[in-house]
Amino acid sequence: MKMIEPREVKSRTGFLHLISGIILILFFTIAVFPVSASGIEANREISTGTATGIAYTGGSFTVTVNISTDQNIEALALDENLPEGWNVNVVESAGATFQNIETFKESTLEWVWVESLQAGGEKTIVYRVTVPPSAAPGNFRLSGNISAYSVSAIPVTGDLEIIVTCPPPEANFSASPLSGTSPLKVQFTDLSTGNPDSWEWDFDGNGITDSLEKNPVWTYETAGTYTVILRAVNKTYGNDTRTKTGYITVIEEIQSSGGSSGSRGSGGSGGGGGGGGSPESTRNVELKEISNEQVFKGVHTCYTFRGETNDVVAIEFDPKKNFGKTTTIVEMLKNTSILVKKPAPGTVYKNLNIWVGNSGFSSSENLENASISFRVNRIWLSENSIGENTITLYRYSDDTWNELSTVLTGEDEDFFYFKAKTPGFSPFAISGPDEKSQPIEITPAREENNLMSKGETPEEENKGNMVSHTEKESESAPGAGVLFAAAGVLASYAAMKKSKLE
Repeated sequence: MKMIEPREVKSRTGFLHLISGIILILFFTIAVFPVSASGIEANREISTGTATGIAYTGGSFTVTVNISTDQNIEALALDENLPEGWNVNVVESAGATFQNIETFKESTLEWVWVESLQAGGEKTIVYRVTVPPSAAPGNFRLSGNISAYSVSAIPVTGDLEIIVTCPPPEANFSASPLSGTSPLKVQFTDLSTGNPDSWEWDFDGNGITDSLEKNPVWTYETAGTYTVILRAVNKTYGNDTRTKTGYITVIEEIQSSGGSSGSRGSGGSGGGGGGGGSPESTRNVELKEISNEQVFKGVHTCYTFRGETNDVVAIEFDPKKNFGKTTTIVEMLKNTSILVKKPAPGTVYKNLNIWVGNSGFSSSENLENASISFRVNRIWLSENSIGENTITLYRYSDDTWNELSTVLTGEDEDFFYFKAKTPGFSPFAISGPDEKSQPIEITPAREENNLMSKGETPEEENKGNMVSHTEKESESAPGAGVLFAAAGVLASYAAMKKSKLE
């Protein structure tokens, strides 16, 4: 018995060693070859939206993770690790529950699926990452794992790094003022982003650098319209150019000439005060309509008006100089303008004032080919028995009303339309001829009981009709036939008496 016992112990020990060896082999196989054993794969793709594949500080990029399996799995989970402070916006979760776990050094994104994933199934996760503006440029690594129930974590393959750098400058600027009379001093302010470290300014668009300051001041001595160009440069990250065409407008200072339209009865020969208001009494203004246009040399200018009670349709002229933004005011008046000494001739349809620009604007030195388009109501013409071809536009200047060349241009159901040439702008009146001066056609009236006899000649008929109002007799007076009959009787009586005496 004593010799058999050691052999039994030795046999049991060998069996235990065999079992332990098998377990170690299985564990080693699972630990060393997890991918091939699990059948799960996860691949990451990074898209920055740039041609270089580089992300910018303050910018963002998109991450797509594609998951696939060749066997049935449960409790699938995806973990993605990003640098601390990077913001994440989930675009597509593919039915998973998402949570963001912040740690001291990194941010862990976790997606967990409750339902099982069948063999051959796929899941796609998409999220967008925003890099903080304060992030330092450099190379950053993204890491992650895919796991499931009874399946160890497997690293996500594919894109692992993202390069982050500062964006190139984006040039922009502002200026004040944008227009004015020469000499015009303009303050320019750099509004560029991307941390430029140098600036190149071209204030007149001629391709020559005029200043290297960040926020320069420039004085324009000559009237004109100027294009401004800024090139913002960062020696490390690049440059950008911003061009603003026709950005600055410089006009010549206008000296007032002729009479002042601001004083009563002066006639307004020097133009209007449209830039600074109207000298007309507000109590006499029925309607005021204002229009603004950019006025430049060589460009035909047209102001249009659409007020329901404004009978001025358009004001046009060809400027000889650059004036920039110019205001035109049309005032339809209740009565004759207080700026004139006497009413306009004829039967007045409307009194009005037109002011263009500042005082002295409407001179031959500043503009030419000026015209006014207006309309007249059909009902007014009919009520006043005035023909549309007799309508005239009058302009008050040099203390008198001057008739302007006026032509009929069209008509519609309610109005006749006209156009008149004018040498300037001041008080105006739309007028037709007086009733006294209009030709009147008189048709002789004929009573029914005084019909012409068969033997009456046309000459006798005309004589019978030429009777003045002062020679009319009352209805009780004898007619011409009675007088002729009485004369005949007397002549017969005289003849008979003479015959008896003989």
